[in-house]
Amino acid sequence: MLGSNSYLGLTNHPKIKEAAKAAIEKYGSGCAGSRFLNGTLEIHLELEQALARLVKKRRCSSTARVSRSNLGVISALVGKGEYVLADKCDHASIVEGCQLSLGEFVRFGHKDMAALENRLRNINPQAGKLIVVDGVFSMEGDIIQLPEVCRLANNTAPP
Repeated sequence: MLGSNSYLGLTNHPKIKEAAKAAIEKYGSGCAGSRFLNGTLEIHLELEQALARLVKKRRCSSTARVSRSNLGVISALVGKGEYVLADKCDHASIVEGCQLSLGEFVRFGHKDMAALENRLRNINPQAGKLIVVDGVFSMEGDIIQLPEVCRLANNTAPP
């Protein structure tokens, strides 16, 4: 499913349409439920292997719903005494994941890198920090300045 919200303009890309037709021929029109309930298909494993290679890791786990991933991963990564920082226009599932964490939830203005830098400076430099942002903000259509977010994250890391 690479066409949801068509952020990348793939909903009508010829290669995507051909791959979808081939998948329907082989697997039918869907799994008829979640992977948890209906089992793992070879294409689940192929996707995870390809993603693991892409990020140079041994393994990778995929989930069908980004919102559930956001809840589980963010809340699991941020513990007591740590901080999670999020853009004010982040998706609701990111906000919920931040709220479920045991850490302190800090927001900064939409795409406001000066505000993010200020928030980071006001946090104990030794405390764990996770910055969570949408790559593409679904309501605004904006794209985050990821190189700048990474620069700020790296400049405020403990020595």
